[in-house]
Amino acid sequence: MWTERRNHKYIASAVLFVVAVMVAWVATVVPSTSIYRTLVRTVWSHGYPGIAYELNQTDPTLAMAVGNYYFGGGQYNLTRAIDSFQLAVRLDPTILWGHYQLARIYFVQSHFDRALSEINAELVANPANLRSLYVRGLIYMYRGRTGDLSLAATDFEHFIPWAPTEWAGYNDLAFVLAEEGEYAASENILQEAFIHVPNANKNPWIWNGIGLDQLNEHHYAAAKSSFKQAAMFAKTLTLTDWQNAYSADNPAADASSIATFQKAIAENLQIATAKMN
Repeated sequence: MWTERRNHKYIASAVLFVVAVMVAWVATVVPSTSIYRTLVRTVWSHGYPGIAYELNQTDPTLAMAVGNYYFGGGQYNLTRAIDSFQLAVRLDPTILWGHYQLARIYFVQSHFDRALSEINAELVANPANLRSLYVRGLIYMYRGRTGDLSLAATDFEHFIPWAPTEWAGYNDLAFVLAEEGEYAASENILQEAFIHVPNANKNPWIWNGIGLDQLNEHHYAAAKSSFKQAAMFAKTLTLTDWQNAYSADNPAADASSIATFQKAIAENLQIATAKMN
């Protein structure tokens, strides 16, 4: 066993030595050459994202890969992710997902105007990427200016037919309608999700949204039933479930976010129950 550990140490040291030599050589090569790009890609493919981040200057595809790595694909470092995506769109303004990813980062940082500018740039560069409409809808929904809710609703309404089996579009359109006081319309949208979205009847966000609509419509018994469903399915939420729903957020906060969501549902259930008495 000691011999095996010693051999592993020697192998690791040898790999690091080779990488160090490569980096030293790369620094003497003109970045615009194919040799430089190949070497930086080799560093990336051998598991050294930090070195690839520092050295890449001319490869937009690699910049996207590094950006995705630092945007929760391996680590969560928004500074490096922004740098990488900005490099990608600077080298290739039409690269798919480049402006889109920048918009998502600026959104979670609450830089809404900057996020809006980037998502509009994605729609210009890649008009077929209608997933951008969902992100733009979120930006409008949270920016909070006069007329933004209407703009958000329009984007979600166009996104849903493009991705009819994804629950988030229904959920966020329903939220916007509820914010505008259109509780019956909001509930109807969520009921549509049960028809089109696989396993929507086990989705705690949808059940909680329906419960809130019913609560605001003074349908307290129905709201209580919906919140019970939401609470039951929220109990089984995993970190993976939460990360899939909020993939742009810092995963370090996911466990506490789940607990906060579960607590909110429990409080909604208490309110509906009290209203029945």
